[in-house]
Amino acid sequence: MLSLILWQLSLGLRVVILVRGFSANALRQFPFFFVYVLSSVAADIFVYWTWKSASTNSTEVYQHSYWIAQFLTLLIGCGIVLEIFRHILAPYPGADKFATAVVLGSFALIFCFALVYNVIAPDSSALHGTTFVLERNVRTVQAVFLFGILAVITYYGLPIGRNLKGMISGYGLYIVTSLFTLAARAYAGPRLNSTWNVVQPFAYDLSLAIWMVALWSYQANPAPDPAVPLEEDYEALARRTKRTLASMRSHLTRTGRP
Repeated sequence: MLSLILWQLSLGLRVVILVRGFSANALRQFPFFFVYVLSSVAADIFVYWTWKSASTNSTEVYQHSYWIAQFLTLLIGCGIVLEIFRHILAPYPGADKFATAVVLGSFALIFCFALVYNVIAPDSSALHGTTFVLERNVRTVQAVFLFGILAVITYYGLPIGRNLKGMISGYGLYIVTSLFTLAARAYAGPRLNSTWNVVQPFAYDLSLAIWMVALWSYQANPAPDPAVPLEEDYEALARRTKRTLASMRSHLTRTGRP
């Protein structure tokens, strides 16, 4: 009963976020974020419709559709990290391009591995296990990236507006809670399912509430101090990396000669 209430609350909060995003003209400013919210609503409706319309084996059909929807929303949810990076690093094109490539490359590797593994073992239990491991891996990488961008913000004193603060804090809360419950579930096994089915949805509802308040109206991110040397530091790092790679190639070439 409590799980159903939390699900209904999350659905209502997401609808409010979408309506406010449209009326506040924030959809164009945070497209990845709102695509994720919309896709999660569509996924929930799809799972509910599949469960209600299944005449036989409803439990198996529900679980299969749930894990497929979970896989897709997890994939689309990676766009929130890109959204955060894109807005914070927009004044620094070199660092922004590098960070985007690293984020996309990391998530692509994780999802490609999950897809290949699921093709090798294409049964419902494998799908369940693959999605469980996939979520753990993706949440871990997302947490690393969020802590990384927070470290950059703190080190360089980059200003962030209310929208991005809410986006980071809400998603950070959900990721940390998800990692904790996933780790506890992996350790304790199925006996923790009842707790996991309440804790994670509750944390998600709390994240949605934070998002709703923070994104109630659009607020442009403050312009950074022109004296911030982030781009210069990135270019210096890129030059040192290129010299190191060139030196390694030269050394390998000399070593490989007879």
